[in-house]
Amino acid sequence: MEKRFNSFNGVFLPTFLTIIGVIYFLRLGWVVGNAGLLGAISIIVLAHIITVATALSMASISTNMKVKGGGAYYMISRSLGLEIGGSIGIPLYLSQAISVSLYVIGFIESIKQIFPSFFEKSMKISLGFINTDLNTLILSLIITILIGAISIIGADLAIKAQYFIFGILILALINIIISGNYNNDIVLVGNFSESKNYFQTFAIFFPAVTGILAGVSMSGDLKNPKKDIPKGTFWAIGITFVIYLFQTFWFSKNISVDASMDKLILVRNGITKFPIIVILGIWAATLSSALGSIIAAPRTMQALARDGVLPNILGKGSGKNDEPKIATVITFFIALFFILMGKLDIVAPVITMFFLNTYGAVNLVSGLEVIVGNPSFRPTFKTPWYISLIGALGSYMVMFLINKTATIVSIVIILIIYFYLSNKNFKTTWGDLRTGIWAAIARFSLLKIRFDTDVEINIKEKNWKPNILVFSGTPNQRQRLVYLADVLSKGKGIIILLTYIIGEIENKIKTKKIVMENMKKYIQENNILAFPEVIIAKSMREASTYAVQANGLGSIKSNTVLLGVTEHKEHYKDYVGFLIDMINIDRNIILLKYDEEREFGNKKQIDIWWGGLENNGRLMLTIAHIFSLNDEWKNVNITLKSIITNKETQESKKEKLEHMLEYLGMKAKVEMIHINGKKVKDIIHENSKNADLVIMGLANPIFGLEEDYINRIYELTETLPTTLLVKGVNLIEK
Repeated sequence: MEKRFNSFNGVFLPTFLTIIGVIYFLRLGWVVGNAGLLGAISIIVLAHIITVATALSMASISTNMKVKGGGAYYMISRSLGLEIGGSIGIPLYLSQAISVSLYVIGFIESIKQIFPSFFEKSMKISLGFINTDLNTLILSLIITILIGAISIIGADLAIKAQYFIFGILILALINIIISGNYNNDIVLVGNFSESKNYFQTFAIFFPAVTGILAGVSMSGDLKNPKKDIPKGTFWAIGITFVIYLFQTFWFSKNISVDASMDKLILVRNGITKFPIIVILGIWAATLSSALGSIIAAPRTMQALARDGVLPNILGKGSGKNDEPKIATVITFFIALFFILMGKLDIVAPVITMFFLNTYGAVNLVSGLEVIVGNPSFRPTFKTPWYISLIGALGSYMVMFLINKTATIVSIVIILIIYFYLSNKNFKTTWGDLRTGIWAAIARFSLLKIRFDTDVEINIKEKNWKPNILVFSGTPNQRQRLVYLADVLSKGKGIIILLTYIIGEIENKIKTKKIVMENMKKYIQENNILAFPEVIIAKSMREASTYAVQANGLGSIKSNTVLLGVTEHKEHYKDYVGFLIDMINIDRNIILLKYDEEREFGNKKQIDIWWGGLENNGRLMLTIAHIFSLNDEWKNVNITLKSIITNKETQESKKEKLEHMLEYLGMKAKVEMIHINGKKVKDIIHENSKNADLVIMGLANPIFGLEEDYINRIYELTETLPTTLLVKGVNLIEK
């Protein structure tokens, strides 16, 4: 597609002509009459604070990326993702389409004031939302079809027409400047006699300055968007700001408050030297603004459709210039619908809400890009983050001040669109700012606690959470470990699924990438709250020990390792040696001995065998409590069992354990079982054979006795249901 427009004809002209439009000629005097000189100036300044901040933000974003078709939507979607971009882009498109009706209504309103009899004698039409007359309806159709036809023929014709319109507007402005006596007493503060309040007046005025997006919407047709968008937009804003301020002063010095309530005061005889030029200016302004909007809106729709946000057929282009003719026809009918409503003051606030929302999003994108500080954000035009956030805050605050109900409705609509688009699972080829935002928050949080000794202690004690490194291997081969990790993730800790590859790094890189992708896919498909990790090392012991030590950032490290009881007895030395390593580096240990036949049973009964070691006990109780937080285990009964050798101490020991449970806030039953000369393993089997999960403590392993240690584990768990063997090293407090 040929890039044929520059900063003047592609950005400045459409922006200038949209800003000096229907509000300038038909409502500015009314604003001054209601608000007074200072009130009107403050409205203009407040509106420009938002639009200037937005223009600065827009310049920053546009000079950082190659802006294609879609303008503001393109910038937002490429920064915040298609879901957020689409939820903003659809209302933006509607606001641009409805703007066409705003300007056509303004044009017809001026015709009515000049030729009232033509409309008064016309047949009245009142049908549902339509409340107009036949001549108005016919004229609306003619004007809308005319500008629609020009747009369909192509943007080239529209731009050429804008040169002619620009000339008429300049003549109209000169005519106003040289007219008037400048001898009225200035009313500094008005009483808002025809408007409810300040912000209602602001809502009527604000569409005047929404033209800043007119040039941006032509981004796909510009020769150099990075240069043309900022240059053309700033010149247009600066010049029109001066024009609005002068015109406000002109009204205050030349038109009385009562006369200014006449929305067509500028075309009355005696007000300006050449009223016909003002009339032509009004017609030129309204029609050029309508033309600019009907060119911009279809291009936004086209971009939305090509991204898959809207049906693909709406994104189809025609001819060598890729003109969005189908989107233009849709825009035509939307504009016609609002034109038939026939009230300029009804349509203007609706457009205000939609545009303010878009401005807020553009400012938010720019501000967050600076705050997050992604190295890829390198705009040639730099806007301070606080300017952008002032623009964003101003946009959303003004929305609420104008109309709280309409603001809430617009937010609800945006959220509905967002959740709908979120379910479409878009696949994009570009990254977006959201990942950077979360990364920045994570970085800030980690740096906040990096040297805080108290925080480090609290993570170990009062605020302890199970940050678990799971030796899952290939997850679909050890689903029981993955399931257990998923259950334990309800403790709000961090779960990492680890697999290791034995070999040399240079020979296993491709394998690592494949394994990592498979793990990510498994985690996503099974909706598991975990992170995948793949380690290459020369041995299992080396891989495991390195992975545990290097895992985590700052105080947020894995405090617990979860693995299965080894099924390869010949590897017992490495296995037990690894357990010793974990104890030496202060890691809790959870070993899973899985009952393949019963699995996790009915998930109704957990037996905890209390051996007297406090760290083991606290960890076992915490694990049982986390299980009870899961929906599948919500009806579980927890029983704390302890073997005693002396019946005389039974009650005191039971009472002590019950007090401990009460202090910890845990609901569990306590059972004391006398040894009666039996073996411990037989007592445990006899009393827990019907449990769904058994939790026991691990003794400290000793170098040189690795085989005895592993045999003890096999012997103890051989006939038991699914069992967790726990070694607590980290302290856990209530």
